[in-house]
Amino acid sequence: MSVRKILVPLSGTSSDGEVLATALAVTRDFGAQLVGLFSRPDPADALPYLGDGVSGQVIEDLLTAAKQGADQAAAQALAGLKEAAEKAGLPVVEKGDFTLPSVRFLDVTGRRDEVVARHSRLADLIIFGDTDEFGGAGGTALEAAMMSGGRPVLIAPRKSWEPVGGSVAVGWDRSVEAAHAVTGALPFLAKAKSVTVICVAEGDHEPVSGEFLSDYLKLHGVDVEIKKVERKERAVGEILLAEAEAAKVDLLVMGGYGHSRLREFFMGGATQHIRAHATLPVLMAH
Repeated sequence: MSVRKILVPLSGTSSDGEVLATALAVTRDFGAQLVGLFSRPDPADALPYLGDGVSGQVIEDLLTAAKQGADQAAAQALAGLKEAAEKAGLPVVEKGDFTLPSVRFLDVTGRRDEVVARHSRLADLIIFGDTDEFGGAGGTALEAAMMSGGRPVLIAPRKSWEPVGGSVAVGWDRSVEAAHAVTGALPFLAKAKSVTVICVAEGDHEPVSGEFLSDYLKLHGVDVEIKKVERKERAVGEILLAEAEAAKVDLLVMGGYGHSRLREFFMGGATQHIRAHATLPVLMAH
């Protein structure tokens, strides 16, 4: 398994630079193409909410202003992408140019979460900043990439991070989500110098065994260390971050949204905790 296409949703704001520095390092490491995706809202989508009494001239003015705002944001996103690519020493190419590694810009009209989900389906990895203009850790677009796009996502910390995946910690609970995260992270795991599997106990139960995962990864040439951790009164997300930080790893791999998004939002959960508090790169999959 290889990483050849990396999708990075852009907003045309200062937060783009924070995620691009890390994303370009990953792009260079894997010899991939980074696609900077800018999604502009369609002004026509707002017309049904204006009411019947709005004059044609007002509607035209609103559409013109919306287009100008989107054009400006798109221009800023492209300029920021070109500047970051130049610093990373990577060429910016046009559609149809498959030079690797490289960077390409894509401007698409539509709702951000829908655009990201659609374009995520044929990407190997989607990288989000841990904060942006649309809510923490990618907002609804991150959820769309995971849930509707079905692809692994990487949350990049605010500061530039390189390398990503020199050493890796894997949060393992035998769930479908954790298994998908592991398979999505195989390119990182194969390159890592060390991999630690963290198994967290639930209540009075013993931590799940990591041997099944260890056997699988050994077939891919990856040796792991298994660490069992008592949960006690701590949240799983808190434990995983604490263990990853203590081990000074460069990447945490874990399943995302093992419970429903609604339950995670109201009751809390590992995914929500990580999205709000991650201080290192985190790869998630659903």
